[in-house]
Amino acid sequence: MLTQHITDALASRLNSSFPGIPLISREDAVPIPEPPYFQTELALAEFEPISQRRYAARFRFRIFYKPAAGQPVAGIMDEMLESLTELEVEGRPCRAAAVAWERPEREGAAAEEGYFRAEYVIQVSSDSAESVPKMQTLQQGGGLK
Repeated sequence: MLTQHITDALASRLNSSFPGIPLISREDAVPIPEPPYFQTELALAEFEPISQRRYAARFRFRIFYKPAAGQPVAGIMDEMLESLTELEVEGRPCRAAAVAWERPEREGAAAEEGYFRAEYVIQVSSDSAESVPKMQTLQQGGGLK
C-alpha cells in the first residue's frame, strides 16, 4: 500500500508543478499523448530492515520527459529537479535521497534523451513483532537447517 501512496504523491507533485503537461504511467495501458508529456515508472521498491520493528522503504522512480518540438529538456530541468526534492506522503514530508538527470550511455544519443531519477527513503515501523525467523536455509535433500 505504501507503494501506491508514494506513486500518488509523485503524480500529485508533478501535476501541481507542471499543470499543462500530461502525466502517464508506464504501468497503465493508455495512449501516448502528443508532446510534451511525462511518463513515470517505478524502477525499484524495497524494504531494508533497520531494527526488529523498523524498516527503510526505498523507492526509485524514472520520470521520462518528452518535450515538444523546439523545447529542449534544459528548459525544464532546474524546475523539475527542484520539484522532486520533497513529496508529502500520507501527510508526512518525504525528502528525496537522490534526484538527477540520467542520460543514455549509448553513443550518439541526443542531448534531450534520458530521464529524471528520483529516489525516496521512508522509515516504516511494524506493529507486530516477528517471532519466526524470516528465512531458513535449505539443506541438500530438502530439509530445513
